[in-house]
Amino acid sequence: MFLKISDAANLGIHALAYMAEQYESQRPIATAEAAEVFKVSANHLSKVLQRLTRAGLVRSIRGPRGGFILARDPADITLKDVYEAIDGVVSIHDACILGTKHCGIAHCVFGNLIDDVQNRVTSHFTNVTLADVVNR
Repeated sequence: MFLKISDAANLGIHALAYMAEQYESQRPIATAEAAEVFKVSANHLSKVLQRLTRAGLVRSIRGPRGGFILARDPADITLKDVYEAIDGVVSIHDACILGTKHCGIAHCVFGNLIDDVQNRVTSHFTNVTLADVVNR
């Protein structure tokens, strides 16, 4: 469910957007550099980048001038690709946003609001690429 975006997925999206800005120059982004930019733990960022590497979204370059670069063109990577590499496949179902299994009320007190928001976020993540983010 997109309405619950983990810190790791949020960091992954931001880190890849930062890499997308460097895509034309093919300049690798060191973990320490990105951690400084986003004011996060380098260890946490490293774990996120490992997941993105396993998903084929970034490549790791070893050596003193190494780091990470996008494995594909930013126009070919959607926000949904990044999200799912970190938090898993999105499943749209009737899950309660509050995390309760059953509240005892026949109809959701939020009406269709939750479904409407979920559909808008899903559409956004599916249709927006890293190139779109960079070119805004």
